[in-house]
Amino acid sequence: MLRLVVLSSLLCTLVAQNKVSPEIARARELLGERTEQQVSEGADICLRANDVPGVEALLEAMEQTERRTHLHLAPGHYRDICWDRLERITDLYARRRVEHELKTGRDPMVRGWCAELLGIYGKQDFGGTLQKALAARHDHVVRHAARALGLLKFAPATATLQGLTRDKNDYVRGNAIEALARIGPEHLAAYKTAIVEDKSGGVRCALLGAGPELLDDALEATCQQALQDQDWRPRMQAVQILGKTKTKGAVDGLVKALRDGRPVVAARALQEAQQLTGQPMQQVDMWEKWWADNRATFAFPEQRGVANRAGGTVVYNGVPVDSDHVAFLLDKSVMMKAQLSSKGMSKEAASHAELEQVLQRLDAKVTCNVFLYDTAVRAFEKKSVKLTDKARKQALQFAAAECDGKEKDIWQALEAVVADPTLDTAYLLSSGEPDTGLYVHWNRVTRHLADLNRFHMVTVHTVAYTDNDWFRDQLQKIAEVTGGNFRQLK
Repeated sequence: MLRLVVLSSLLCTLVAQNKVSPEIARARELLGERTEQQVSEGADICLRANDVPGVEALLEAMEQTERRTHLHLAPGHYRDICWDRLERITDLYARRRVEHELKTGRDPMVRGWCAELLGIYGKQDFGGTLQKALAARHDHVVRHAARALGLLKFAPATATLQGLTRDKNDYVRGNAIEALARIGPEHLAAYKTAIVEDKSGGVRCALLGAGPELLDDALEATCQQALQDQDWRPRMQAVQILGKTKTKGAVDGLVKALRDGRPVVAARALQEAQQLTGQPMQQVDMWEKWWADNRATFAFPEQRGVANRAGGTVVYNGVPVDSDHVAFLLDKSVMMKAQLSSKGMSKEAASHAELEQVLQRLDAKVTCNVFLYDTAVRAFEKKSVKLTDKARKQALQFAAAECDGKEKDIWQALEAVVADPTLDTAYLLSSGEPDTGLYVHWNRVTRHLADLNRFHMVTVHTVAYTDNDWFRDQLQKIAEVTGGNFRQLK
């Protein structure tokens, strides 16, 4: 009887709220306008209303995939604005409307985003709907539902999640294993085993990344074990965690990792060791001797030190190239036809000249790929290749393509790079912020890049050929979320 009363109350509330107020009518008008400022004003009205009609207006904008007219921006601009407001909705019934979209919506991308939102809202009441979403046909929905259930620690979903721990999709499987570990300690043994034994290095990496929250006293030993992983990604994850662990055992691991066969892992171990101990040394032999002599009496400094990075001999637009598995992502949109004042030439010409000098200076042992992007992404090779003289010549010929794409999709370019598990570092050059794509504004590009990078650990350095501060900020945020460097040229 009580359940019927509650449902009746909810229905009455939804009916009452669906009588659209003049404010929401105005919000819908603004959400259909052309400029980001107008759409932001409409989204803000919906946020202030904090009700079902306001959420419905925001969700309608989220569902748009096509330009309304040629004067409008790509839909991603407007979706990212609406997502920001949906995150901040607090009314229970308004949030229930997001839940309803996950249940009944037709667009799998929007349903996946709604699953994300329910995880952000953090209420176990949404667990039942998220559990049912685990049966969705689209992996995008399932992976986000699994992650959200872990954040909610929703125990009734245990059996369903256990079925997904054998899923062939790495993101689904990894999120399901982690979710179970968050739900209860009885699942920690399986979680620890998966960190070592899962078939995917990316999954092992992502699971270890949750270790600071889940492993407690076993964290350090698990990281030490991960330093032996055949895949570089779990080793990089272990180094990053040990760098934030103030124990002598952590320093043991970092000093050991200075000899890692993957240059970026060794470089990160050096950076973390310097910051953790306050020691500025560069040479591995000196580190090993110093630590052997001082381990017994060493006391950690109160504050983290500053990394004393050695100057590299190869730089790309002022950013050191210290990886031997690297990709260069080149903007081929029409904006690259504009002048780059600091170089006295077009952005297109400057981009090509910079790529030519760096490819000529990189060692032949380096594994490399080049990606060109505008509204589509073209790769020099399907997978990265050794930088032989022939490959250098062919890569430069490939990169010399004319810049005639009207717009650029940075998200798609980033996805293409992380899809290659051999690459650990990317240099993204752009004339400005993304123009189009699934995600456009930095708030969502960085959120979903960080989510992918739990599995991939790719460092993205960004270079902005622009004098626009807004464009600069977009590119800088992308670098920051992956631990990369940023450089602006005007």
